[in-house]
Amino acid sequence: MKKQVIGVAVLATLMGVGGVLGMTTTTAQAKTQMTLRTIPQRYRHTWYHYSQGKYERLTFSTKKIAGLRYFDGQSTQYRANLHAHKLTTTKFKRHMTWSSATTTERRHATWINVRGWNQGMGAGDYYKVMTKSYQGDRHAVLSQAGGAGVWTSAHYYRSKKIAKQLKNHHFKGEIYY
Repeated sequence: MKKQVIGVAVLATLMGVGGVLGMTTTTAQAKTQMTLRTIPQRYRHTWYHYSQGKYERLTFSTKKIAGLRYFDGQSTQYRANLHAHKLTTTKFKRHMTWSSATTTERRHATWINVRGWNQGMGAGDYYKVMTKSYQGDRHAVLSQAGGAGVWTSAHYYRSKKIAKQLKNHHFKGEIYY
């Protein structure tokens, strides 16, 4: 019995040493993937959405998203400050106004996905900018979406005039809540 235990121990040691010696090291490291450091240029404007007699606003700058929304007649202002981190990071210090963003391809379009810094669950907010046609005119449109299916909830425009004119218009090819 004692010889069997020693034999198993020797075999395990040899396998461990052989496994270590047999391993090859890789000198090239894979590029570390990060969240976005800045908001892409095409988003960096003030955008307007008109619904139920009120203008909602989203303002994107290099590292900040600020907004004014209405829900049940009450206005809510918010802001998210963009900070970058490695996609593999799992532990974060608590920062209530920090956010991170990544790009993702959904339904033949590139979206940015903005999530709270400490957000553990949920899809976050998705945004994309595309040029859309309405009655023969072309407009830059910021689409806002959410959920696992990236369902569109609102469109924002570069001017209040266009926002009021198009209101809650649904564009072909979008999937809405």
